Amino acid sequence: MSLSKGIRHLRNRSPHLKQYYSGSSNTVSPSKLQMKVMSLTQWKFLNNLRLYITKFSNNKKLQNVINKEITQLLQKLQPSVYGSDVRFIETKNVPTIPEDSTTTAVETKADGGYALPNVLQGLRSKKSSTEGEVKVITPKWKTSPAVSSKSLILTKANKLMTSVAIAQSDDSKIHRIEELLAHIKQFPEVKRQIIKDGVIRMLLRVQRHSSHGDVHAVINEAFALLGHCKPLPGYGIRILSIDGGGTRGLLVIEMLRKLEELTGKRIYELFDYICGVSTGAIIACSTGVFRRDLDYLTNLYREISNKVFTQSAFWGTGNLVWSHSYYDTTLWEKNLKEYFGQIELIQSARDPKCPKVATISAIVNQTTVTPYVFRNYSLPWEFQSQYMGGHNHKVWEAVRASAAAPTYFEECKLGNLLHQDGGILVNNPTAVAIHEAKQIWPNYPIQCVVSFGTGRTIPSHLELTEESTSNSSSWKTKFLKILDSATDTEAVHTMLNDLLPVNVYYRFNPYLTEMLSMSEINPSKLEQLERDALMYLRRNEDKFQHAAKALCATKGPAQKIMDWVSLKGETIMSIIK
Repeated sequence: MSLSKGIRHLRNRSPHLKQYYSGSSNTVSPSKLQMKVMSLTQWKFLNNLRLYITKFSNNKKLQNVINKEITQLLQKLQPSVYGSDVRFIETKNVPTIPEDSTTTAVETKADGGYALPNVLQGLRSKKSSTEGEVKVITPKWKTSPAVSSKSLILTKANKLMTSVAIAQSDDSKIHRIEELLAHIKQFPEVKRQIIKDGVIRMLLRVQRHSSHGDVHAVINEAFALLGHCKPLPGYGIRILSIDGGGTRGLLVIEMLRKLEELTGKRIYELFDYICGVSTGAIIACSTGVFRRDLDYLTNLYREISNKVFTQSAFWGTGNLVWSHSYYDTTLWEKNLKEYFGQIELIQSARDPKCPKVATISAIVNQTTVTPYVFRNYSLPWEFQSQYMGGHNHKVWEAVRASAAAPTYFEECKLGNLLHQDGGILVNNPTAVAIHEAKQIWPNYPIQCVVSFGTGRTIPSHLELTEESTSNSSSWKTKFLKILDSATDTEAVHTMLNDLLPVNVYYRFNPYLTEMLSMSEINPSKLEQLERDALMYLRRNEDKFQHAAKALCATKGPAQKIMDWVSLKGETIMSIIK
């Protein structure tokens, strides 16, 4: 039996059911009438019929017709329960069907109702309007990032090495060496194998046969990236470490000026490794990477401090609430970009006079707060530092991350890492500097370590009184005590002073009349800071002279011979290869 005949049969049966509603004594009770009129089996039949029809087509209009027919049938069977008026909610946003279409499944009445003469035709599959369009499916292997095997990466590196070795013109050498550098930066794991294959010997041979300055510069960067270092000018490693302290960095500039006066050399000539935190990072990059004059650096400190640390209390408090920074971080970044430019850390190694420079920040979005070392060098492949770090950053980014003091400036996000001021973890970076330097030059002893602090106050004796011996402390006091212990610099000094010889380790940290804040710009207080520095220099004249003498110590004859043999051995091997 077709669907239309079945529905008409149910319609014809519905008038005979009205006899059960007569007023005779044989009238069936309402409960029995309900069971007789619409049993559970009939309910299941209607529901399964509706589901069976609708699953063959997604036509919303067809589904509306079926639902309406079933509703009308139920109203005829039980008008007291379902009512007599047809109330049916149609599905909105149904696409219109052309009236002249031969495949129309549903006919529309003049009064807006629906009929079901050709309902089975609606079960036929309709031709999609987009069937004529050709959909281009891109294979997944074309959209996924390229994956290179280890053998392909190494093969390309060897081809680049060969192209550098056979290059004739200076421009060709520069271009091909830069391609090799880009490949090593993209795939650092290839560094170990190409060093074993003789890339350093090949670069030494190219450098010896070329007198072009740019060729030597790009080869110096390649050496820094590969972890290769030339012999040191002194008999050992000379290390400079600078603490953090904001505008109190003017103290460090005065002490550096004293060393230059005693030795007659610039800072980048006196030290092989320079490391700084926060304000020390600014001084380290200025004197090491850019080889700036100390007088210029002093004027820069005053100029930038007046620009950045000039803030009204109203706007500063508002910024502190919304962005967790009292001062304008955007202005701070703008000044750093203008001063340091867009040069990358590793590119500073192209200058043969540039020492190894590092700045330190603190990673705060990891499980534990850990130091991060920004380097203008790469460690030898056979050594690994205990600290996270990288060389693929710009100089201004390294300074910005190292000087992101909490509540002063916003945190600095580089990649997936969130950086804050390194002073919250290692405000005295001397121990980190010694560790890094020994990874670079493992066969050299430590010749001299000079550590500069940014001021301290005279410690007072502990006097326990009834007022000071309280049983508890406030949350503010606890927080400040924890912050003081985290930024303490003298604990590292005490440890190194016990471990290193007297004629090797020198720590300079002046006593101040008043401990100034990191953002102090009051001219009178800054002048007092300079007077404290000059007073400290006069009192420690002998100590500065000993440090200058240790920095200027030269190699002995035996060490000069060993360095000459090592250099000639590498040269001879490059000729043989």
